[in-house]
Formats: sequence, C-alpha cells, structure tokens
Amino acid sequence: MKQSSLPQAGIVKKIIKENFKTKTFVIDAKITANPGQFIMVWLPEIAEKPFSLTTTDPLSFTVMSVGKFTRTINTKIKPGDKIWYRGPLGKGFFKNKPGKKILVSGGCGCVPVYCFARTLKDKKNTTVIIGAKNKKELLFVNKFKKLGFKVMVTTDDGSQGCKGFTTDILKQELEKNKNKVSCVYSCGPDIMLRKVVKLCLTSKVKFQVSLEALMKCGFGICGSCSRGGKLVCKDGPVFSKWPGKL
Repeated sequence: MKQSSLPQAGIVKKIIKENFKTKTFVIDAKITANPGQFIMVWLPEIAEKPFSLTTTDPLSFTVMSVGKFTRTINTKIKPGDKIWYRGPLGKGFFKNKPGKKILVSGGCGCVPVYCFARTLKDKKNTTVIIGAKNKKELLFVNKFKKLGFKVMVTTDDGSQGCKGFTTDILKQELEKNKNKVSCVYSCGPDIMLRKVVKLCLTSKVKFQVSLEALMKCGFGICGSCSRGGKLVCKDGPVFSKWPGKL
C-alpha cells in the first residue's frame, strides 16, 4: 500500500502475549514499508499514537503498557475487533551494509530491530544484543534465536544473561572485533542510544539509530518530535548522525 494520511481500518487477526505487559497485534492486512518505518494507531475518542512495525506481511505492531492509551489497547482490544492505522510513516530504517553487524535493542526498541533482522540473510555475521530491566521485561529473545542469530542478553539486575547494560556488551564486542564491524544498528531509550553513538564514534564504526519520540501528527506538521533541528517523524526515526548535541 502507499502511504496514507487517512486512517484505514483493519481487523485484529491474532494477539501474541510477549510478556506480562506487552502484546503483539497481528492485523489482516499487509503493508509495503521499510524496517524502521512506523504507523499511527488510532482509537476513536481516545488518542492516536505511533508504533514501530514488527512485521509488514502480515502487518503487526507491538504494544507495551505504559500509559492510558497502551493499556487500553492491551486490555480492551480482542481478536476480531477493528483497529485504525495510517502509514507507513518516516524514513526507511537500517540500510543494510555488507560486513559484520551488531544489533542493539533496549526495551521495546527490539521491535524495529527485529523487523530489520528479518530481512538479513548473513545471520552468522550478525550479533544481537537485547537488554531490559529484568528477566520479566525481556522481549523477542526467542524470536531472534528462531531467526538464527547469536543473541546476547543483559538485565539491569542480572536475573537473566549478563548483569549490566547493552552498551557494556557492545563495548566489549567493538573492542574484540576491531576494524571488523561495518555498522551498529540500535533502538531503545535515549540514554542507551547516546552511549551507543559515543561508543561507535570512539571506535570509528558507522551507526544507525532509531529514536523514540512523542508524536501528534506523524508527518512533520505539529513539530512535537523536534530534536536538534530535525523532526523524528519525518527526518527519521532512523539517524546515521545524532540530531543535536550528544
């Protein structure tokens, strides 16, 4: 489908419980989009919010309960219900560069990273690092493993994998694979992404990071997602140069 500025209706075909507060909604539609693009999901009389694409065929997106809108989707929407969306929006995410890759995700940042990973054929030359606060909040670990990737897990409290942060592992991997990593691809909390970018700059490794931001329109009109003179919705959400000051 082409980008649409008007909401389109789709039927929820399947709901997958990812963890205690996160679900993936599979819609009876497909969308022509690049990994890292997003859709605006609309619940009439409630709100409209952006969500990264989990898969494009079928169209699916993943929702973590963090506020009223996301809790409403996760508790009220059932298979067979109608849901409205528009998109795809934003610039295509993660241009595939030949050579060794490292994929880094924190929290819900695994969603666009997973969408990108599904397009990769050279799985043996790609390392995936997934982080969360604790074991209960980890996402998509098994999904990446099923695709055939080497997965390294970190949790803040050490309840699964290495105790610490994704950037601790990234630093080790960059030092171990000097001059071998072609690009680091990442999405997650701002504090993590800033550290990822700094590590890449220090190691002189290219990076592509997907920023998270609050949006009202999704196509550059409202300006609510402005970052360093750039609009996350229109100029991103993926950037190969950090917008503004690190």
